[in-house]
Amino acid sequence: MTTSLVLYVEDDPVNVMLMQGILELRPGCSLLVARSGAEARRLVARDRVDLLLCDLRLPDIGGDELLPQLRDAGLPEGVPALLVTAESEFVASQLARRHGFDGYWNKPLDVAATLRSLEHWLRAASP
Repeated sequence: MTTSLVLYVEDDPVNVMLMQGILELRPGCSLLVARSGAEARRLVARDRVDLLLCDLRLPDIGGDELLPQLRDAGLPEGVPALLVTAESEFVASQLARRHGFDGYWNKPLDVAATLRSLEHWLRAASP
């Protein structure tokens, strides 16, 4: 079984711990965390990422502005990218669509719904 690598761009340690806990429930999945846009750019240049999860509010850049930079840094076009935000569903959907994300997850995350969505996006990322 191949391990899927999920990159979560998030600066809040509580949100990182929650995502770690959720991904521990999904065998064959590893979480890589970047706490800033700059760190995320370095990681996508170095690692083969299967799914990108990106917070909207980062210390050095808006998550909605980061995706094109990550694509330029080496994140392949075929890798699904989701915006993770506490914004309303309407705002989240508008931001995701406008900035090239494949979808979004709303905070606070529902564990069961997040796991189902995770399965969907990781299947979509598989060749």
